[in-house]
Amino acid sequence: MSDHTHTGSPNFLNRTLWIEDNLKIMRGMNSGCVDLIYLDPPFNSKRIYNAPLGSKAAGAKFDDTWSMDGVKSEWAELQEHADPAMYYTIVGAGLAADESMQAYLTFMALRLQEMHRILKPTGSLYLHCDSTASHYLKQLLDCIFGRARFLNEVVWCYKSGGASPKRHFSRKHDIIFLYTKSYKHCFNPQIEKSYNRGMKQYRFAGVKEYKDDLGWYTLVGMKDYWNIDMVGRTSHERTGWPTQKPLALLNRIIEASSNPGDMVLDPFAGCATTCVAAEMLGRQWAGIDIDSKALDVTIDRLKRQTDERNRNIKDTVGTDQLPGLARDETSGTWTAPEIIAADTPPKRTDPDAPKRSPRIRAIRWAELGTGDRRPCPGCRRDKYLDDFDLDHITPRSKGGLDADDNLQLLCGSCNRLKGARTMTELHQLLGSIQ
Repeated sequence: MSDHTHTGSPNFLNRTLWIEDNLKIMRGMNSGCVDLIYLDPPFNSKRIYNAPLGSKAAGAKFDDTWSMDGVKSEWAELQEHADPAMYYTIVGAGLAADESMQAYLTFMALRLQEMHRILKPTGSLYLHCDSTASHYLKQLLDCIFGRARFLNEVVWCYKSGGASPKRHFSRKHDIIFLYTKSYKHCFNPQIEKSYNRGMKQYRFAGVKEYKDDLGWYTLVGMKDYWNIDMVGRTSHERTGWPTQKPLALLNRIIEASSNPGDMVLDPFAGCATTCVAAEMLGRQWAGIDIDSKALDVTIDRLKRQTDERNRNIKDTVGTDQLPGLARDETSGTWTAPEIIAADTPPKRTDPDAPKRSPRIRAIRWAELGTGDRRPCPGCRRDKYLDDFDLDHITPRSKGGLDADDNLQLLCGSCNRLKGARTMTELHQLLGSIQ
């Protein structure tokens, strides 16, 4: 588990939405620059999700099936660099479940490591999942954040969904794990109504009670099970995006673990529920998604939210201001925010940013041994210094950094053969050639 404890400044602008692999993008973000991360990743459900034709997200899809062939580069990197606890957690999940679970956790592990790095010391992470992989994901989060940083297992309960099954209890909840970067985490207590049974007042000493149409109630701290229904077929929120989550759910999360002006990140942005909620609550935000449809859906949803805001407060000039949302005092209308679309990672400017040492070639040469000729890490043949090239262990095309920890010496022939492969793949190839 890495210890990134300082607070940095974001090296990207508010309202940036990247259409790219989130691992590649997050590796370009400054350490300690994000206040809150919410992620609703694939669940390893072994299903293919498609947005229906005619919906705003039509054409959006993702394949939530996993195999080790699909995560070769991530697995090779974990074999070479992961700490033992995380490595054996993933291997153990493969043995306990199947190869698909091992592949899924391999995909998630490197991304969760980056999320931990980019969180501020006061930051929090909410990981949304279901019973398919929740117990394995919690073990992985314990490895990365530390068991002491686990704060809550929130149970999100809902009424809508599939028909009642005949051979097991109807599954009507998801799990949301809340982990924090440190004990100094931001948390704004949320209050809810706790109703008495019946319509009579209890009159407890020192407890203030209230009454509405449902009966008498007291105000208490919010519990860790939330009754918020899914986005219905006729809801004005509905985009058609597979696995869309309701704004009420994200509003609660963002209000609880961030303050106005804080930076919120959703690395699996999808239909932009996190981005829209953050905007409406006066937070800064950034999102990442692999599907280009996410950009169109985000733009459309923010425009609709702005139009709704104009309808609701068109007679209230100069009040109810939200950070970042512009209001024209002449016309009295709000304008939809402009989104910055990007597909290249930001360039790190923080003190933690990986840097290539000017003497890295000499350092790596000394590590190979002594004498005029030293063994190549690839083919194991002895070579002269001039025969070696400086090579990225994890290729840049696969998110590898141009940093000392990711640089080695390889002889020219091995370097050309390796190309965009990892070292594990190179050794397998050399073995088959020999």
